[in-house]
Amino acid sequence: MVAKRIPAAKGMPRRQTLRSLSPVVDPTEQAVLQYLARRDRTEAQMRAYLTRLGVSSARVGSTIKRLVEQGYLNDERYGLRWASARLARRAMGRERLESEMLAQGLERDTVERTLKLVYGERSERELALALLSRKRDWRTPTNRSAGATLLRRYGFTEETIEAVLGNGES
Repeated sequence: MVAKRIPAAKGMPRRQTLRSLSPVVDPTEQAVLQYLARRDRTEAQMRAYLTRLGVSSARVGSTIKRLVEQGYLNDERYGLRWASARLARRAMGRERLESEMLAQGLERDTVERTLKLVYGERSERELALALLSRKRDWRTPTNRSAGATLLRRYGFTEETIEAVLGNGES
């Protein structure tokens, strides 16, 4: 039996088309498992991937529902793992991390719960101090201004910036 081959969507590289290596395995199922094998995904990422492959919206919905029920997709788990890893690599404020998580396709309530957990472990003030400690001496007036700009760029609130820089603590 010849494997069913679904043509590539317009502008899509050939390697991302739905085709089955086995006549028994559904090509959509196979593509989903290969996509998940690389790393964890959000529901939104999976929905976008399946849509790019040309899967019908009804099939996309049922596939995602099945993956959630089987535990392959879990936005809570993904959000917590992703946010923790992101903060371990680079200290950043709550606002920036929130915007990055929303860009990942996570829902706002999931992001809120994740931020409470992540920032419950370490305060924003500690993260701001850790970021500044890797930079040059920020206690002089000129460098304090540059430090404030840096902290704003990394998504720290004005309140946190004032708490860290306002009294010249190290």
